[in-house]
Amino acid sequence: MNKAPLSLAYPLALHYRETLPASLGQIQEPHSELDAFTERHLHCVWYDEQLRPRELSSTRGEAFRLIRNGRWNQEAGPDFLDGEWELGGRRIRGDIEIHIRPMDWQRHGHAQDPRYQQVRLHVCYEEGVLDPALLPAGCEQLSLRPALEARSYFFFDSIDVSAYPWEQEQPHSGLRDYCASLSLEQQGQLLDAAGQERLRRKSMRMQRALEAVGSTQALYQGVLRALGYRNHALELERLARQLPQHELAALARGEPEAAYAILLGVAGLLPHDPQEPGLPSWLRIRPLWDIWFPLQDRFEERLLSPADWDLRMGRPDNHPRRRLRAAAAWFAESGFLESRLSLAGMSESKRWMRESLELLQPREPHPEGRGRRLVGEARAAAILVNAIIPWLSCLQEEAFPGDLLSKLPQEALNRPARECALALFGPDHNPKLYRSTLRRQGLLQFREDFGI
Repeated sequence: MNKAPLSLAYPLALHYRETLPASLGQIQEPHSELDAFTERHLHCVWYDEQLRPRELSSTRGEAFRLIRNGRWNQEAGPDFLDGEWELGGRRIRGDIEIHIRPMDWQRHGHAQDPRYQQVRLHVCYEEGVLDPALLPAGCEQLSLRPALEARSYFFFDSIDVSAYPWEQEQPHSGLRDYCASLSLEQQGQLLDAAGQERLRRKSMRMQRALEAVGSTQALYQGVLRALGYRNHALELERLARQLPQHELAALARGEPEAAYAILLGVAGLLPHDPQEPGLPSWLRIRPLWDIWFPLQDRFEERLLSPADWDLRMGRPDNHPRRRLRAAAAWFAESGFLESRLSLAGMSESKRWMRESLELLQPREPHPEGRGRRLVGEARAAAILVNAIIPWLSCLQEEAFPGDLLSKLPQEALNRPARECALALFGPDHNPKLYRSTLRRQGLLQFREDFGI
């Protein structure tokens, strides 16, 4: 469904990937079958029991039960040391090596490396079987892909790899020296290129969604995910999958209030008690239940539970009930958001950005007049950068118009980006260097690729 290569939308991304000195390590092109990810993401999946699938089997079809995932090795050698598991009723101990593809065992030269002779479990994302003669004696093989793809709410890019206790293999100690050798203009160009690379990787994920579910549903899923902040992003995207946009629009018939009732109902967030603390003043429970009650049996097998939502620490303005009212305004009618976001005939990037941000900040349906905005400017900017620009890039037949990417709306400079800037440019640099959102995205890409 993609009209043109993503390299056309992000022409500087290739510059980022190919012009860094070889001594810093080659930037690994992310795998794009499921989501943009690298081997590091698989390490996190194996390490974290919340991410690691429980139902697994070996490539020979034997039931697998993990007892101990092993010690995460931050030195040379196997990825996890001294793990323990049951396979086909047998209890096995040994080291664990993790790759994207079975053939990576050979490509990485492990067969000739004595440090890998105690590997008893070769875990890969891709399915496939390596010739057992190439592996240490007694080494079993396991694929994560079927179990991960079966989880509709799982996405690799929700994993913050820097939050896990390990050091990235690629060296980054020379990055500051390299950046110091560049002029101020060249430093800015490098950040622009890294920012385009980050957007390209977001677009890879969106491209797969377009190919799987179509343009409208892909946009719907991406926008709901970006609407949700970190603590609600997966739940909102899961909601978008449980309640497809075409079904929502058919039932709502263009009425945002009807769409809101259905979204709340499927999400398990439609309140019963009008006196529940923290409810928005404009929320009228009875009319919403009148809409939802005759429809609820239709969704019996697709309902989310209130327990799925972590509401303990969030601010009232970020509550998913408010966010879903904004989603209802955008998706009650099929094609509404797409038509308003079109780049066709656009002559001025700044104007398109301004109008798009206004569209992404609908107001409360307050009975006494014009209510407050349901989505703040910062969250609207995040939706545009993380969902809409990637979606548009997959539909473009040519490069983005003019200075569109350099005019992205301002995002806050978060702590990870500040720390990366300090690592790259030292304590005395001028923050004006990364004032633009594209360059702040570039800082985050450096952080991801070099473990800063």
